[in-house]
Amino acid sequence: MIRRVAALVLSLLAGCGGGTEPPKPSGWQGATDGLKGASSGTEGEKLFPIVDGHIYHYRTESFGEGSASETGVLMIKMHRSSQTAGELRRPAGPQRFEFTPAGITTTTKGGAPAFLLKLPISPDQRWLGPHGGQTHVTGTGVTATTQAGTFQGCLTTVEERGGDAPLKVTTTLCPDVGIVSLEVQSGGAVERAELVYFGPPVDLGPEGLKRVD
Repeated sequence: MIRRVAALVLSLLAGCGGGTEPPKPSGWQGATDGLKGASSGTEGEKLFPIVDGHIYHYRTESFGEGSASETGVLMIKMHRSSQTAGELRRPAGPQRFEFTPAGITTTTKGGAPAFLLKLPISPDQRWLGPHGGQTHVTGTGVTATTQAGTFQGCLTTVEERGGDAPLKVTTTLCPDVGIVSLEVQSGGAVERAELVYFGPPVDLGPEGLKRVD
């Protein structure tokens, strides 16, 4: 169940499996197609860039009481639809985000207006998160290290939902990157995801892995 929860949180395009990891990008370049260089100019987009055609590759680990840990790979794909909006594409359908002066807006599964991040950034700020829980900032100026690199000036949020399906989601967002790590707790089950690669897609051609620019 926890793997399905994490898939919802990360809005995955595809999941699972091992294999050779794609090489790290040499830099954070412009879009590969569509709205190349699109930008809303908002503060929120700095922490959650949506670059058309880019992919995010995460390594996951899940575990719970009385069960062995499992590892896997999770992927998402970005699509930029306008200067102020974009979406994460997945088999269950796209999840849309909009960059506004008030923050990064989206909706819950039930269609209620929600925020991925509400501005201005403050530990006193509270808002409805994408999974129907109360969300707030728990850390700023965070340094995060994953296989994708070491990132400075990051921000951590926690979304907590009670009721019959309690959930706690801890998310770390870093400037010019987006989500670099995420932890989902649901009952006694936990899944963690850490960024391995972000950037243009890679092509498995006859000469091996290469970036598709």
